[in-house]
Amino acid sequence: MNPIPFIDIHTHPNRIETDTIIVQNIFPGEGFAAFTGRNFYSVGLHPWHLKSPDENNEMLRVVEEALDFDHVCFVGECGLDKKIDVDFEEQKRVFMAHILITEEFKRPLIIHCVKAYNEVFELNQKLHPEMPWILHGYNSNVQTTQQLARHGFMFSFGKSLFNENSKSIESLKYLPMEKIFFETDEYDREVDIIYTKAAELKNVSPDILKIEVWNNFNRIESSLISRF
Repeated sequence: MNPIPFIDIHTHPNRIETDTIIVQNIFPGEGFAAFTGRNFYSVGLHPWHLKSPDENNEMLRVVEEALDFDHVCFVGECGLDKKIDVDFEEQKRVFMAHILITEEFKRPLIIHCVKAYNEVFELNQKLHPEMPWILHGYNSNVQTTQQLARHGFMFSFGKSLFNENSKSIESLKYLPMEKIFFETDEYDREVDIIYTKAAELKNVSPDILKIEVWNNFNRIESSLISRF
């Protein structure tokens, strides 16, 4: 029986890791490798990179083209960011377009959210999506986490777990296992280091955490995995 792999749900470098399943984030139009069994991709228009509405629409079309490949199995990262100088109404329009794409192509959504949890939550409640929404690089307080978790959100944690003052620590401790993932976004070491820290914070063994996250990944991507 093959050992259960680590899952890195969101990373940017082109990592080749024998013991890890990665979901590499790519920008619309970027190339990506043929499927090898462990390399999955997410594709989306990050709010930092928005341009004119016409240019954004063209990039959204390219997102849809990439999703014709089975191993491009997440939409995102995309979302809302109030700390950048990009028109917020256009951010919302483009984010809404990504949401509609996830529902059409039956792909989970990876969300970049900065100072806009209320707006993301309101859209979720308005649209009642069928596909999972994963907040990547999550770092918000327990009260926000409780509200989001009750309404089906999932959460991906990264390097903030090493900051003892981070709000993400209490949120991780609060969340049940079936709500969590881990990532190496903005972290130049392997994801197993984050698993080890998270296991310590949740007072479980890294092996148990590895199994639980694998089950989460298998659950949201079961139709895809069964085809390989």
